[in-house]
Amino acid sequence: MTIEEMKKIIQKDPETRNLSVPDVDVNKVYLYLLARDEKEEKDGYQPVLRTDPYIEIVYRPTPEKAQEIRKQRIREHLKFYDSEVYIQDASLGRFEVMNDERKKAYELATQFLDTYRKDRYAKGLFIYGKNATGKSYLLSAIAHALAERNITVLFVYMPDLARSIRQGMNEGNLEQRINSLKQADVLMMDDLGGENMSTWFRDEILVPILQYRLSAKLPVLMSSNYDFVQLIEFLSVTKDDTNRMKAARLIQRIKDLTTPVKLVQDQYKE
Repeated sequence: MTIEEMKKIIQKDPETRNLSVPDVDVNKVYLYLLARDEKEEKDGYQPVLRTDPYIEIVYRPTPEKAQEIRKQRIREHLKFYDSEVYIQDASLGRFEVMNDERKKAYELATQFLDTYRKDRYAKGLFIYGKNATGKSYLLSAIAHALAERNITVLFVYMPDLARSIRQGMNEGNLEQRINSLKQADVLMMDDLGGENMSTWFRDEILVPILQYRLSAKLPVLMSSNYDFVQLIEFLSVTKDDTNRMKAARLIQRIKDLTTPVKLVQDQYKE
């Protein structure tokens, strides 16, 4: 095919008819049109014609490939503490805002995401309320958004944490397990109060982790069925004055690390 024949095809095509194509680039644009019309793909990438600052064919991911890349990025940066109890398709865009309370929760979550950087501390969130109000969904949505920004999130389902800590004692790697909780870029603790609490777990595990992260300015985000007052009762374990005081100290650390986010009004239905 001659250059003139290629030019005619280029000038008739809706995508390229207004494009000024030097003779040296005519064959390149023509080959692009052929590849586009044949829906040519290379390992999930499709051709795109770039015209600025010069004409060239580049390959960009198809929507399916882009979704695969997104999921891979999330897998690389969203870590789990022995179990993957989270909502895999959660996103802030699908968080239903049907009342003022949920609007406020959405705004606080967005504010955290806008503010936090690895080199800039942002206070985390304490999301509390009754069952099925969207606490874990909101926490999972924030985790996904952070992971997509290449920020490593350690997601912990609290009922599994006590078991994992005991396993670490048996395997001789307890310190390593605790250090991972202390040092993660962002720590998320889902369903605080759902675990089997003991004074040892409270004082020797939770307190040092939260104290370290407070001192190091590393964010913590939590969810719980309990508000702060109810948590003091839960965390006091034996209910005597000494344990209530220790529980109150733990709650103070949580307050220092987080902003309360209330989700109590309506049950969440996906």
